Amino acid sequence: MDQTRRQFLKIMAAAPLILPFGLTASPIMRYLKPTMKPLGFFDPSDQPCSAEQILFMLSDFPEPWTCLPFMFNWKYTEFNPEQQVIREIPAFIIRLQGNEIVAYSRICPANGCILNYAPDPSKFHCGCVPKSQPCCCAADLDTPALICPCDGSAFDLANDGNPVQGPARRPPRKFDLDRQRDRIAIVNLEVGSIR
Repeated sequence: MDQTRRQFLKIMAAAPLILPFGLTASPIMRYLKPTMKPLGFFDPSDQPCSAEQILFMLSDFPEPWTCLPFMFNWKYTEFNPEQQVIREIPAFIIRLQGNEIVAYSRICPANGCILNYAPDPSKFHCGCVPKSQPCCCAADLDTPALICPCDGSAFDLANDGNPVQGPARRPPRKFDLDRQRDRIAIVNLEVGSIR
């Protein structure tokens, strides 16, 4: 009897400590996995994803260097009344030489300006210098490029969108595509921030 009473008193003494630790488990887990719902420890990850399916047909690209603009809606799970936030990301889908199709975000990785498609970069004037002077964007490219009108960054589409001039250090974000026969679906944006 004395042993049972002693165990009971130990449990009663520990209860005030167990309760706070139990109540902090959910906030700690939400810190480790920020967008998780309370007590949703085993829910799937709340990664951003496409809000709607965007489809193109191969016939939309009749010749090499055909470029089509589109708006990609990126859905983030957030704990607001709508349970989500949609961010619109302007983008281009482009047929390269041959049948390769790629899609890039139009947001410049250097400063966030909206990139322009330049079929002939040597004739493109981005506005970063007076029109009376040679254009800083006239990259020595013989293939189309994406050019930033704010800082003159140029991205070589024939070389995986790598920067060839300007302050940009990496290509614009690329989209994952799902190509099945003549149908091309925009699946998701490359991992990383919008820029």
